[in-house]
Amino acid sequence: MDKGVNPVVEELLHRHSPKFYGMKEVYRCIHQENFITKAELLKRTNMKQTTVVRHLDALKEYGLIRIASYDESSGGRPPALYAIEPEAAFIIGIALSRVETTITIVNMSFQPVASETFQMTEKHTPSHTISLLKETIASLLEEHHIDINALLGIGIGTVGPLDRKKGIMYPEGFVAPGWHKVAIVEEMKKTFQTDIFLENGANTAALYESLRNHGGNKTILYCISGWGLRCGVLANGAIMQSRKGDASSFGEMIIDVSSGRTLASYISYHQIATEVVRMIKASERKTDFYPDLNDNKNEIMEYVLEELKKGNSVIENVVLESAYYYGIGLANMVNILHPEVVVLNSELIHVYPAYYHKVIHTAEAFIFQNHQQEPLFQQAEDAENPISVGACALTFQSKIG
Repeated sequence: MDKGVNPVVEELLHRHSPKFYGMKEVYRCIHQENFITKAELLKRTNMKQTTVVRHLDALKEYGLIRIASYDESSGGRPPALYAIEPEAAFIIGIALSRVETTITIVNMSFQPVASETFQMTEKHTPSHTISLLKETIASLLEEHHIDINALLGIGIGTVGPLDRKKGIMYPEGFVAPGWHKVAIVEEMKKTFQTDIFLENGANTAALYESLRNHGGNKTILYCISGWGLRCGVLANGAIMQSRKGDASSFGEMIIDVSSGRTLASYISYHQIATEVVRMIKASERKTDFYPDLNDNKNEIMEYVLEELKKGNSVIENVVLESAYYYGIGLANMVNILHPEVVVLNSELIHVYPAYYHKVIHTAEAFIFQNHQQEPLFQQAEDAENPISVGACALTFQSKIG
């Protein structure tokens, strides 16, 4: 039997009348805390007891919340612990990048129900990619017996620049042609009659970290480095949106005034690959490093990652120099944004932990009054796709806000 959406979910999260606002606030508190008592709800909402009880009864009747268990009692009847009903609805999150695209379906607790990833190649034009997205989503819904009407919405975390309101992408750097002025939201709505939200992937990844850290109103800086640098920022729990929807602007920070070189130009894979080739060509022992030099930066970076695993000191020096400049740029971001949590996501970090430690050590040396700020530095988790799950969180927040 297919899992269908409770029609009250859509009504509750979409309407803004006083009647639904109070119920929505109670639901929001239960969702944030996972398990919460009526007494705690009274403190959190500042509502009268009769009002909270009325909302709780209605939410239970509609099948949106449940009594998960009972808390320890200090005497008398133990207080009920309220929790949301996870399968009241489902949310789809899409992480669309130049390298790969991931579709994730979560329940109302943001627990992944299904996920699938496909690689982006020279064949993945916008039309082909969107068709594949639609086919994959339909297949996942069928496989997991989820009615299409059970979808609360779809969130898309992708590469900017983009126009959030119009749902249009203007990205650069895709291997396939045609990735300019892509009306992805309009195209997806032709198949899925639900709300669709478009945001930069670095920002949706920051939302994911807010979930993982139970961030609430924390300020979080999330940095994705590789062929470029993209940074997402949550300021007191809300996405700090740039007007152009471009998360790569942090990479344009000037690091060397004399040459005008930017942070991205020091730390991108393009720069690392170029420097590795230069050092190899200058070496008298070329065959010990890379016998078939060419201009394919992807192949060079594959070689770099493999050599890092082997402990190639020449490659390590190049990568650690890049990490030094990354640390300087990161310190500048921390000095301006004052984040409580800083998350770094990079393939280099997973392959070569010394890279991460060099970045953090350098950043801490340049952070102004570091003893007062003391941001929590973290590596991105590798278990789930933070961009697609974060896109689900974006959808939920957009509907409940």
